[in-house]
Amino acid sequence: MEVDDILEQVDILEYISQYCDFEKKNGEYWTLSPFKEEKTPSFSVNTEKQRFYDFSSGIGGNLIHFIRKYNNCGFVEAVNILKKYAGITDDTTKSIGRLGATKIAKRFSVKASPVMESNPIILPDNYMERYEKREDKLAVWKQEGISDESLNRFQVYYDSFSDRLVYPILSADGKIVNIGGRTLDPQWKEKKQRKYTYFFPWGGSMNTIYGLFENLKYIQQAHEVIIFEGCKSVLMADTWGIKNCVAILTSHLSPNQFKLLVKLGCRIVFALDKDVNIKDDHNIGRLKSYATIEYIKDTEDLLNEKDSPVDKGYETFKRLYERRISVA
Repeated sequence: MEVDDILEQVDILEYISQYCDFEKKNGEYWTLSPFKEEKTPSFSVNTEKQRFYDFSSGIGGNLIHFIRKYNNCGFVEAVNILKKYAGITDDTTKSIGRLGATKIAKRFSVKASPVMESNPIILPDNYMERYEKREDKLAVWKQEGISDESLNRFQVYYDSFSDRLVYPILSADGKIVNIGGRTLDPQWKEKKQRKYTYFFPWGGSMNTIYGLFENLKYIQQAHEVIIFEGCKSVLMADTWGIKNCVAILTSHLSPNQFKLLVKLGCRIVFALDKDVNIKDDHNIGRLKSYATIEYIKDTEDLLNEKDSPVDKGYETFKRLYERRISVA
């Protein structure tokens, strides 16, 4: 397997999102540089070209270049890191420069942009038993208004090793395909940690939608699905008795998530964070051909810049939902 083949299997934005929180502007994704401290985002990812550029340091390139810089490692180690992330066990990786006849032929063939396919792991059904039910730790979310019933329903536990609240992320058929974690360390920014993370690599594009398995019957009953960014928003809505909700776990819709939503055959309401413009998302735009699409937009400045529509309480969410906008 050649390095180009490995790069085609991993989306650069999905990979770097392990370490950074992106915001989409003018067709590119921007964040604070992961290479140095700064206050203004200067790190850009172009998903069409699968390239990054860090304006603060002048460093750019493909995902291998990013891994080498971020991990301070050589080419071979960077390739191995990427292979491990993608779940590739082939040991016959070749240098990009050593192209065989087949590879050269591919350069001159016309092909559509690849859709990143996932190779999901499947964890045991009892995997969450290794974590603890610590009331003192769960209190962080309970103080924000999330009920015990919702915490139990979505199996929120505590991991003492990483000092994180943890929760299973299920596939559409109810298998545990990843573990999400929310740090409880108050100095997570200073330590350059992510507030939310995943315990296992996705192996490509995000391949599931959080809460879809748990809430499918409520979505079918309502003939509508409300889509948030984060899992906590789903738990908050569940606490209020709004159970036809899911989360895409990021600010952009992956190709695999697009397919899952098309299969639902119901109205789709996007309730993403205030700073996200759904009109910039190509996959959301494609959904218009398959379903009625609506979205929540805070036209009255009821939310802070990066708030989820549920962050200011039920009455505010209700007001925003009632004033949702149709995507023509």
